[in-house]
Amino acid sequence: MYGKVTRCFPDKGYAFILGEDKNSYFLHYSNLNGEYIERGYYVFFVPFRNERSDYNAKNVTVINTSERVLKQMTVASKKKVHKRHKSCNADKVIRDDKKFQKFVRNFMDEQKVSGRER
Repeated sequence: MYGKVTRCFPDKGYAFILGEDKNSYFLHYSNLNGEYIERGYYVFFVPFRNERSDYNAKNVTVINTSERVLKQMTVASKKKVHKRHKSCNADKVIRDDKKFQKFVRNFMDEQKVSGRER
């Protein structure tokens, strides 16, 4: 059966999966078979019954992560890059490249002229 991990409690050792039949299945981490899961992951699992509940999951296989989880991973990787980057006022300046290049040429020409006159 296919489903989506709706709640995950790694510190307590269990999670819940919303199955394709719209039932919520209890998953104990001992039934993960080495897989890693988080909230939002799409999984394939085998439903089974025991003395405590009719809706349990075992033999879980991760199929895909949700878009939200992927976005969080992408944002986290971008944040790592920004931690190393020092912000400066140059990031805030908006300029037209042609105007800026013209300004630099004029400035350099003025420096050359003033350097020759001295």
